[in-house]
Amino acid sequence: MLHKTSLLAAGLGLLLATGCGDTRNELTVSGTVTVNGEPIENGTISFVAADGVAATGGGVIKDGSYTAFVAPGRKKVVVLGNKAVGEEPLYQGVPDSPTQTTYQTITPTKYNAAHLTPLTAEISENQEGLDFELTGDPPSAQELAG
Repeated sequence: MLHKTSLLAAGLGLLLATGCGDTRNELTVSGTVTVNGEPIENGTISFVAADGVAATGGGVIKDGSYTAFVAPGRKKVVVLGNKAVGEEPLYQGVPDSPTQTTYQTITPTKYNAAHLTPLTAEISENQEGLDFELTGDPPSAQELAG
């Protein structure tokens, strides 16, 4: 009889041997992302296939810069950006609770979904300096709630 740890190890070995996906066709793109001229503090950038066939690729935005791994092709670019606005208790009502940073969405709503974004990119090779300047007002509290 096999132990659960043996089954887990066997499954992990199989996963490592087969890989988690085909990354051979991915290209590396990097650049900056700003909103109204200000770098996005933290967030994500996604490159969604315009034809809906290729896999979505993307990366993390940190201090206005990103590096993303993307399959070649025509893409719609989706950006979700946040900024730190304060601290709150991790456990509400617990004395001496550790705190966590609270964030506010700063990217205008039109950039937050593939069907809305006006941003596009043609990815055909590794590329540096693929910068995006977003403009407009951040989403309202009503937009964020609903």
